[in-house]
Amino acid sequence: MLKGGMYHVFKENNLSCADCLRSPIFRSLRRKSGTAGSGGPGAYVMDADTGDELYAKQPDLRGYPGSTTKMMTCIVALENGQGIMDKTIRITDKALSVENDASVLGLQQGDQITLRNALTGMMLVSGCDAAVAIAETVEPTEDAFVAKMNAKAAAIGATHTHFVNPHGLPDANHYSTARDLAKIGAYGMKLPAFRDIVKRSTFDMPYVDGSYKHCVSTNEFLTSGFPGANGIKTGTTNAGGPCLVVSATQNGRTVIAAIMNSEDRYGDAQALMKYGFSVLKPLENVYIIRKAPAGQTLTELGRQQMEQAKAAADAKAKGQAAQETAYGTDADTADMAAAAVKKSA
Repeated sequence: MLKGGMYHVFKENNLSCADCLRSPIFRSLRRKSGTAGSGGPGAYVMDADTGDELYAKQPDLRGYPGSTTKMMTCIVALENGQGIMDKTIRITDKALSVENDASVLGLQQGDQITLRNALTGMMLVSGCDAAVAIAETVEPTEDAFVAKMNAKAAAIGATHTHFVNPHGLPDANHYSTARDLAKIGAYGMKLPAFRDIVKRSTFDMPYVDGSYKHCVSTNEFLTSGFPGANGIKTGTTNAGGPCLVVSATQNGRTVIAAIMNSEDRYGDAQALMKYGFSVLKPLENVYIIRKAPAGQTLTELGRQQMEQAKAAADAKAKGQAAQETAYGTDADTADMAAAAVKKSA
């Protein structure tokens, strides 16, 4: 039995890299910017493997992230709910009382959906009701869950971000930046379960009773025809305007773009992503990043390896010095041997 309706998805036109400078995000950013409160247009493009910046315009300007917030909701749920993924979510009155004009998964009292499937449904249709239910399933309270969202944001370097809810409905103290949203998206894409969720353009979300709801992603970038498109999340509010975080992987390299308050977020995404791939630096041993802990960039991994190598070299040098103190240097040993030979002669 099919529950609920479908969300329409349509394709965007491809843009050439030459279109970058004509893209609305570039034009709008040359105009007078919005204030931090209104969240003026901003964009940030990064190499997800190295953490390198590829493009930035007002990357640290605060704005309302809308439902791109749910990237962090998904991350925290995946990392803190590993043992309860097949447990049914807890649907409280609070989950069912989100704002009337908010996007919802359509939860009802008595619905039985596993945490695993609710996460996928939430991310595809941007369900604010599901975000609250997931938060109250993983943690005793929504506030406790949001505290973990903020702790995780700080841990991965999203230092200009603060959450007050798991869904992204506007609040004066709920904000982020294009740079931080890209960092959060890049972190999420290192989690296999996260990648599997955000790459989906459709999902038949099963209920425990055998029925299902057909979900279609709000992220039109996935079906835009952009080569290697594999995520991530939309966000739209009257306060923050249209936001978007997208990802694509080409020839083993992943680029992330975050766009806030854009006049044409999908056109901008096409242009910015093409530009990002066009300026990627050649990189050897990209495979190393696959073995790095989630959130660690290849640059950080390389720095760590250099520090380890230096420490090993220092330890070796200290060991040699100690040996020379105890037994003398090779030159001392040679002199002693020569003296012994001379004496015996």
